[in-house]
Amino acid sequence: MLTVARERPVDPTTLAVLTLVDRISRELALDYFVIGAMAEELLLYGVFGLDTGRATLDVDLAVALDTWQQFEVVKARLVETGAFTPAREPHRLFHRAGMGQKASPLDLLPFGGIEQRPNEIAWPPDLSIIMNVAGYREALAASQEVEVQQDLVVRVASLPWLAILKLFAWADRGTENPKDALDLTTLLRRYGAAGNEDRLFAEEIGLLEALNYDLDLASPRLLGKDAARVTA
Repeated sequence: MLTVARERPVDPTTLAVLTLVDRISRELALDYFVIGAMAEELLLYGVFGLDTGRATLDVDLAVALDTWQQFEVVKARLVETGAFTPAREPHRLFHRAGMGQKASPLDLLPFGGIEQRPNEIAWPPDLSIIMNVAGYREALAASQEVEVQQDLVVRVASLPWLAILKLFAWADRGTENPKDALDLTTLLRRYGAAGNEDRLFAEEIGLLEALNYDLDLASPRLLGKDAARVTA
């Protein structure tokens, strides 16, 4: 299990969101894991102390569900806590901000038995909005437990799977928003320093030698190698 360092505590708003989501998911016996920029923030910065380039309070959660009724129950239970308000987008809630603070979004992205076709969900009522959820099942199975504070452990997409999901998201919406490409760039640059230095100087020494011991080049090469391994 990985642990967020005490000297780099999770933002109180993010902590409040994760605490409520975790409680309700346990009560409903649902599996979920953190994806997106928040997963990058928790792992790269919180665990390994690496600058991500853009701090975020947005929380993206992939939730394994069988029916849309389950999805509505999850949303309703979160709203009933009094900490969230609905948004126009069907997948989004806003965490109520304190005085003078901006509300932060919580995006709930369902996958699993709810998929209309493999790797796709179609949002009701008219099913006209299609979302790609390719890789979510596999990413959940490979997700890592992260202790974000004492007595609160959440599952987070592993860095290789996070990179893969970012590639899928970039392919879907890259022309609309560059954030997925920027997040992927951060992963490529930071992967070597994210707990992988010993590997590069041990079992992956051949990779490092081939790149003249250039860690900046070795980092993306190692991430690519690990991403290929987890999808084999």
